[in-house]
Amino acid sequence: MAENLFDGYYKIPIDKRWDLEDLYKFPRAYEQVYFAFYSLMPHEDEYIRERIDRAYFTFPWRGGYSAVNFYNHLKYTVPKQQRPAIKSIQYASPGWIELIAIAVSVSWLISKVVKNVCASIDAANNTYTNIHRGLADRKMLRIEVEKKEAELLLQNLDFVRGANLEMADLLEIPRTQIGEINRRTGSDLKTLKIFLSVFRRIKILAEYQKKGKADL
Repeated sequence: MAENLFDGYYKIPIDKRWDLEDLYKFPRAYEQVYFAFYSLMPHEDEYIRERIDRAYFTFPWRGGYSAVNFYNHLKYTVPKQQRPAIKSIQYASPGWIELIAIAVSVSWLISKVVKNVCASIDAANNTYTNIHRGLADRKMLRIEVEKKEAELLLQNLDFVRGANLEMADLLEIPRTQIGEINRRTGSDLKTLKIFLSVFRRIKILAEYQKKGKADL
């Protein structure tokens, strides 16, 4: 189980065999989930709130590089002293990855969500797959123009809103917060695509948890 040493430090036990791809894949997924959950926390700093709003609103989420750019922009909404950095790595059986300069409350939330997804991975995957297939069937995954997106959303609003409720539950985002996220994105559909994107990264972390390679 990940150990909260003191505020600003977080140790993740690791085990089994890791290769070079793991040393890229796991930290990258963790970092991106961290930035996403950090953005959903209440922030008193108006400058941070404005930058988070801009990151949610700016990208079209019609395919391409929206996800990559979204997480890159979210990174710079997080003050430097709260961006995850590696303090130490011990590769042994067992070993650890120790993080420094983080908001520990965000790391605890990641731990909780990952473990819950891991415990019900088949049901979680089915929820994601059914929603993704539903978007594909409605031709809402890749949309070339804004007008077409608005038309498709209007025709399928009940499906999208219901899917947002399901994904919010999976990610343990309070349903009452969906309205605020919609305000940021300007679209129920963009909100859903962000939820699906975050889940894909949570799933990566859950796979490490399930295989015993990391204990979040």
